[in-house]
Amino acid sequence: MIPIRFDTAVVLYLLAVLAVIVAAGVYNAIRRWAMRVEPTPTRIFRCARCAHAYLDAHDLELARCPRCGTENEPQRI
Repeated sequence: MIPIRFDTAVVLYLLAVLAVIVAAGVYNAIRRWAMRVEPTPTRIFRCARCAHAYLDAHDLELARCPRCGTENEPQRI
């Protein structure tokens, strides 16, 4: 067995716990940074023919209704 003083053992234990906490914080920060998603501009459309409301992520002035195919203008909120 390796002889070690009590105060040295306590300091080593506290440093090990601190290293685990720092490593967990860095890991969490990396995960949050990697999962960051930039929002895409979406517009709300309501079909003039069938009254179906839908979102379109494209920057278009007119969008086709997924139900009936009619081209519609975005709604103002």
